[in-house]
Amino acid sequence: MIHEVSEEVQALDAVSSVNEVAWEWRPNEGETASDVHAGSSGAVIELEDGLVGLRGDTGEELWKYRIPDTEGLSVAFSPSGEQAVVAAPDEPAVLLDTATGALVTEDVHWDGEARFLGETRLLHRQGEETETLFRVSDLDSGTTLWEQEAPETCFEEESARLISATHNSEAIVLLLHCSKDTSEDSLRAPDPDTVNALVALSAEDGRELWRYESVDEDGLGSANALMLQDSLVANLPGEEGWLIIDPADGTTLAESPRPVLAVNENDYLVGPEPGGEEPTHELRSFDGDVLTSATLSEDRWPADTSGTVVGLMDHLVTIDMERGSTEDSVNAVTTTWDEEDTESVITATTTKMASNFEPGRLLPVPGAVLVFVPMNHAADIESVEHVTALR
Repeated sequence: MIHEVSEEVQALDAVSSVNEVAWEWRPNEGETASDVHAGSSGAVIELEDGLVGLRGDTGEELWKYRIPDTEGLSVAFSPSGEQAVVAAPDEPAVLLDTATGALVTEDVHWDGEARFLGETRLLHRQGEETETLFRVSDLDSGTTLWEQEAPETCFEEESARLISATHNSEAIVLLLHCSKDTSEDSLRAPDPDTVNALVALSAEDGRELWRYESVDEDGLGSANALMLQDSLVANLPGEEGWLIIDPADGTTLAESPRPVLAVNENDYLVGPEPGGEEPTHELRSFDGDVLTSATLSEDRWPADTSGTVVGLMDHLVTIDMERGSTEDSVNAVTTTWDEEDTESVITATTTKMASNFEPGRLLPVPGAVLVFVPMNHAADIESVEHVTALR
């Protein structure tokens, strides 16, 4: 085992603008990087045999935790990114502080599959989609803290299908499809009057915190929900737009007419309207006011998948690819809010597998915004070859 720990790093602020490449990281010969995460002090690179922590503003290697020659390493991060649990087949699982790499707890009880809720709690899922039960255990002792006795369903339905489950450190939010037909096919073509329900369970004791039920009267299509920056964003057929909800108490923070891409402390970022002709992004207040906007040129329209757009204080940052060579450029494009013809291109990295399905990613971390092409087996991208930090 190789374990190097750093001293506590001074807290780094999120950047308000980017205009240059600050630093770059590539794996050494024989290393394979599988993912990039936001940690407490910058970036955490996930390798096949461990983790490496990099300072966000300089790229300095702060710490490492590696188990050479291991196979089947498993890693999970807390919702805040402040802690990571790591398990290898022949080594006891450990809990690490992502700021310094220091051991928080040794020999923890993690099987490599349960989700890490933070604060030493693990979330286990059991059963099929129509009979899903959840259990929360203590990371230190392995004891069960609470478990469901029966699957959740909607108030007026006897059966339900779990569409997804998302969480932060306080709440586990289940998205349910309630109908007479709970087959997988019914998610794509639901019956009229299908009910989609959000049911929030306390991460501490499993009690129901709140629920929100919505009727899809016309069978319009699939519902989805995800956690963005500690807020729940839900798109429920039958509702007008996207809901931003406080997962702890169910309060609706905002109702957005456009797809929500990020939620900040005082505003949120939305993308173009579905089927719209103009690629306009907006920062909106939680009262619904448009604070500022940026319209991209047609050839700069990003895929708007997770991680392809970042709204900073000074400008919008998007991913753009230049195709046609043996190695296609992956660029970060900045567009100043409320000003036309203000695009600036920062050449960040290259890829041999540029694709609309995998255009590259932007990841804000303390001190920088990272650009990289993630591992994607469907696109024959077997590892993360290059990480560029912008400041």
